[in-house]
Amino acid sequence: MPRHSRNLPAGCVVHCVNRGNDKRLLFECAAEYEDFLQIVAWAKGQCGVRIVAYCVMGNHWHFVFWVEYEWEVSAFLHRLTTTHAISWRKRTGTVGCGHVYQGRFKSSNVFTERYYYNLLRYVEQNPLRANLVRSSKDWRWSSLAERRGNGRSLLDPGPVILLPDWNDFIDEPLPGQALDEIRRSMKKY
Repeated sequence: MPRHSRNLPAGCVVHCVNRGNDKRLLFECAAEYEDFLQIVAWAKGQCGVRIVAYCVMGNHWHFVFWVEYEWEVSAFLHRLTTTHAISWRKRTGTVGCGHVYQGRFKSSNVFTERYYYNLLRYVEQNPLRANLVRSSKDWRWSSLAERRGNGRSLLDPGPVILLPDWNDFIDEPLPGQALDEIRRSMKKY
C-alpha cells in the first residue's frame, strides 16, 4: 500500500517529530547534538525552510515550521535524516545494520494561535518535562537557547509574535488539556 503524501501547503504551520528506531539514542554527548545541529544548518541552506521552534533530545527531535513553499519541509527532513543517518552509522560502526529512524517523520498542522503558543511551549519545555534540566532555559539544543542568544541562526520569525515575557513564561506548566491536544495530534499519523 502506498504511503500518504505529506502535502504541507505554503502558509501552514506544522509540527514535525521523529525518533530513533526502537527508541534508541541518537545523541549521547554534546558533540553529537552539535554535529546534528550543523547538519540542520546545512540542510536549511539547501532547502530554505523557516524553522520557528525546535528541540533536539537524546532519542528524538521536534521542529515547528512555517511553510513558505509546498514540499520544502519534506525535502529538508529527507536531507536531514538521510545525512544524519549516514553520519550516525559511520560513527557507531554499524553501516548496513538497518534503519536509524523509526520511519518517516510524523506531522500535524497548527490551526489556531492558542495552539501555536502551546505547541512552541511544548517543544521548548520538552527537556524540562523529561527531567533533564531544572529549567527549559538550561537545555542548549533548542530554539529557546537560540532565543536567549546562543547564535546558531537556525530560527526564523514565526507567523505570530511571541509574548514579550516568553523566556520567563516558558517553564509554566502547560494545562493538561493542551498537552493532551498536542499528543493526540501527533498520534494521527
